[in-house]
Amino acid sequence: MKSFCLILLLAIAQVAQAETIESLLAAGELEARALVKTPTPHFQKAPIEIVVEVGTPDHFSRVTRVRDFTVPGTLIRRTTKSAFNETRRRDGDSWDFQSVRFELHSERDGRLIIPALTSFISIETEADGVVEGELKLTVPPLEIEIPPGTEDLSSWVAADVFTVEETWEGVLENYEIGDAVTRVRSFTISGSPAMAIPASAPIKLNGVDVYEAPVLVDDEEVGGALQGVREERVVFTFKGGGTHTIPDQSIHWFNLKTKAVETIDLPGRALEVSGPPVAAAAAEPESEPRGDTKGLWYGVLAVVGLALGYFLFRRIGRPSWIGRVRARLESSRRHRDARADFMRAAEQQDSRRCLELLYRRMSEHSEWQLSAACANDPQLSAAADALMAHAYDGGLPPQASEVQRLWDLCEAPKEKQESPDALQLNPGPSR
Repeated sequence: MKSFCLILLLAIAQVAQAETIESLLAAGELEARALVKTPTPHFQKAPIEIVVEVGTPDHFSRVTRVRDFTVPGTLIRRTTKSAFNETRRRDGDSWDFQSVRFELHSERDGRLIIPALTSFISIETEADGVVEGELKLTVPPLEIEIPPGTEDLSSWVAADVFTVEETWEGVLENYEIGDAVTRVRSFTISGSPAMAIPASAPIKLNGVDVYEAPVLVDDEEVGGALQGVREERVVFTFKGGGTHTIPDQSIHWFNLKTKAVETIDLPGRALEVSGPPVAAAAAEPESEPRGDTKGLWYGVLAVVGLALGYFLFRRIGRPSWIGRVRARLESSRRHRDARADFMRAAEQQDSRRCLELLYRRMSEHSEWQLSAACANDPQLSAAADALMAHAYDGGLPPQASEVQRLWDLCEAPKEKQESPDALQLNPGPSR
């Protein structure tokens, strides 16, 4: 009996002293940290690499995972689909390391605070078997600087290499009314995703219909480095004759190698179209003869009526229901505009804009997550996954009809949704 009690006490003591991730870290048998790999200075819109590193003298039982995170006013993308494995030496001993990498682009300057990164770690120890748990790793704050020379620029990118190629399709010496010509621009950026490339300035021409085709974006690895490509196609259809001039445009970018602003000048083009110009606006109807006093009396009565109504309104005070009606009408107008903007972004395969509009619509419900909202509908769930993959990882864009159905999820959620691992958008102001 005494032997049984002794064995039981030893077992209880062993369980009580079982290792945890925190105790391994405190004992120096585990290394875990979040690092900013990109050296200073950290420039606005330039890529900044953040790395989570975990090391152990034992072995990993499972792959280290780091939860996605958001920072207002930034674009964040995971650059490693799974943890990267390597071996290092520590005081003559061999340690296994796993690392997870992220890339951050800040749209604003100033101090940037990054939330602690939640990391799941699983270690196979010799003494205690599998020891696993979560750690919150602190990332040093970032000081984002405005690149020199960009202070007065409204649109620009920061990259090691940035090129723009412009070609035209359907070019003729002279056009007829109804003809069309297409401008094609291909932007290539090195070290950043295609979504970091701003859109070309819109063009409006009298007597010309301008149609912007859905933008094509693609990210790929070239020589071990990320390369983003954005292609824009703009179709100009002539509705009237004359000379239609497409203006010159200058595109600016900050060279991270030379630390200087460079300019790409794209010349304009004058297009000659045969035929009559677009008709001018219809002439104003002739005013009534001055001798018609009936119209004058009607005008005087209208002014007196308005003045009397305004006087009564000021005396009695504006009824509260007027404010409520105005607020309701304004809310309805904003909703219609947001819906139209979302449908337009879906047609243009602008996945990042779609996500921004969805989360802006649900900003009053901080617990709302897109992946949780459509968890019970496999088709919508697949559309949401494809939308987020296209926005962040460069996957294929989903069908516009599928994306447009996601807008219906923007009604107020009836139940709190919990999806801590769901990919979130990084809304914030643009400079």
